Amino acid sequence: MSMNEESVALHQYLNSVIINIPYGIITLTRELEISMINSRAVYLLGFKDEEPSDFVDTDYEHIFSATEELLEKFKTEILSSKERKFDFNNYSFHNKVLNIKCRTTLYGTLFIIEDYTQQALIEEELQHRADYDTLTNLLNRSQLEKRVEKIRERNSENNLECAVAFMDLDKFKPVNDIAGHKAGDALLQNVAKIMQNAIRDRDTLARVGGDEFVILLENCPLSRAVSIVEKIRKEIDEYNFIWKEHTFSIGISAGIAILSSKQKSVQEAINIADQACLIAKQEGRNRIHIADENLVENIEHKREVSWINVINKALKDDDFLLYKQEIHDLKSENNIAHYELLLRLKDKEGKILSPAAFMPSAERYELMNKIDKWVVATAFKSLNEETHYSINLSGQTLSTPDFSEFLIELEKKYKINPKQITFEITESMAIKFLKNTRLMTDTLQKRGYNFSLDDFGTGLSSYEYLKKMPVAYLKIDGFFTKEIVKDKVSYAMVKSINEIGHVMGIKTIAEFVENREILEKLKEIGVDYAQGYHLHKPEALSL
Repeated sequence: MSMNEESVALHQYLNSVIINIPYGIITLTRELEISMINSRAVYLLGFKDEEPSDFVDTDYEHIFSATEELLEKFKTEILSSKERKFDFNNYSFHNKVLNIKCRTTLYGTLFIIEDYTQQALIEEELQHRADYDTLTNLLNRSQLEKRVEKIRERNSENNLECAVAFMDLDKFKPVNDIAGHKAGDALLQNVAKIMQNAIRDRDTLARVGGDEFVILLENCPLSRAVSIVEKIRKEIDEYNFIWKEHTFSIGISAGIAILSSKQKSVQEAINIADQACLIAKQEGRNRIHIADENLVENIEHKREVSWINVINKALKDDDFLLYKQEIHDLKSENNIAHYELLLRLKDKEGKILSPAAFMPSAERYELMNKIDKWVVATAFKSLNEETHYSINLSGQTLSTPDFSEFLIELEKKYKINPKQITFEITESMAIKFLKNTRLMTDTLQKRGYNFSLDDFGTGLSSYEYLKKMPVAYLKIDGFFTKEIVKDKVSYAMVKSINEIGHVMGIKTIAEFVENREILEKLKEIGVDYAQGYHLHKPEALSL
C-alpha cells in the first residue's frame, strides 16, 4: 500500500470513529477549512437538513454561521490573539446548553461540542432543592440566613428598620395524626400560600422547620411588621382545612424581633424571634409576642441551661430510653436481625420526648459524649448473638480521644462481637471532624466494628469524602428516598448513590420507606437494605 493510500485509509478510519462519538467533533485545516465533522456537530450547531459531507472542505465560517458568539470567540481568542485553546461553557443556543472546547493542534484546530442541556437542568434542579423547601417552594433556612445577613450588613450602613417574624402553627399535629401526612403536607402548602399573599413583594418568606415559618420584613417599622403578621394570624385563624371527612381549624403563634446591630449573629437574630414565638405559645397560643431582646435572651439561656440538670439526672436515673427500628435486608433471608437504635427521654410527667427536644442543648453544653456512652453501654448489655445494632455517634464523640478505649473496655466486659455493631455517623459530622473520624474508624474497624455514613447525598462533596472514609454502609438520605416514586431527579440520585456504593464495595441503606411503592422502586434500583414505617415502626428495646 502506498503512502497516499495509507493516508486515505487513516482518514476513513478516523471518520468512522468520530461518527459514533456522542460529542460533536470538528477539525479544521491550517487553511481554516473543515476537514472532518460528524452529524452530532451538525445537529448541535443548528442545522437540520444538512449532512456532514455538505461541510467538508468548506470555509469554517459556514458551520458557525448560526452561532455568532462562538464564531466571534474563535476569531478573538485563536485567530487574533493566537491563543492555543479556549473553553466556552454553558453556551445557550436553540434551547440547548453547550460546553465547547477549542484546541489548536499541529495540523489545525479541533472543536469538541458537548450537549450539556440535561446535566444543566439536573444541576439547576439540585441547586433549587438546596435553596428551597421542596414541599412549599419557599426558601429554606440556610438561604433565609444568608438574606438576613445581607440585610443586617445593609442596615448597619443605612439605618433601615427591618424585622424578623417567627411563626409556628398551632394544632398542626392532630392533622397528621388523624388525617395522615399527605393531609399535613397539603395544609402546609395552603398555609404557605396564605402567608405569601399577605406579605409585600420585598419581604422574604421561608419554611425553616416542619410547621415553622419565618418572614424577613425589609425596611419595615415594628408597627407595620405587627400589622402584616396580625393579618396572617387572623386569616389562618378563620381558615378551615377540609380533608376528606375531616375538618380542622388551626392557628399560629408568632414572635417578632427587630434586626439590631447588637445581635452577634444571624442565628441570634432569628433565635430572638423564635423565643418570642415560644412566649406567645406559653401565653395561650394563636397570638403575637414582640421580643424584648434582653428578656428573650435570658429566657433562652435559662431554658437551655435547665436541660443540663435534666440530662444529667436522666443519665443517673436511667430516664433515657432506647427504641429500635429494623433495617430490612432486601436481598437475602438473613437470620440476624438488624436494628437502628433510637434515643428517647422520659420526662417527669412520663411523656416520651424525641431527641429534637433535648439534643440542641446537649450539643451546646457538650453532653453528647456522656449520652453516647450511655447508649453504647445500654446497647451492649442487651445484645444477643442473633442481633446486629446500628448506633448513632455525635460529632463530639468523634472528637473525644478516650471513646475508643471506653468502647474496647465495654466490648471485653460484655464479650461483644464487634461485627454485630455498626456505628452511624452523619455525612456532615464526618466531614467536619474528618481527621478525628479517620483515627477512630481506623482503630475500631481493625477490631471488626462497621461504620455507616448517614444522611448521604446532602453534602456538596459527598463522593470526595466517601473515598476517605472506611465505611461498610451508606445510608441514603430520606429526602431523596421518599420522592423516588414521583420524582425523576430523586430516583436518579438514589440510583447514582447506590451504584457508587456498590462500585466501592459498600452496602446501601434507604431510609424513609413509607409505602410499598417506594419499596418496589428501591428493589428495582438494587438497594441492599430499607428502613421506614412501612417495614417496621420503632418499638421500645427490651433490656
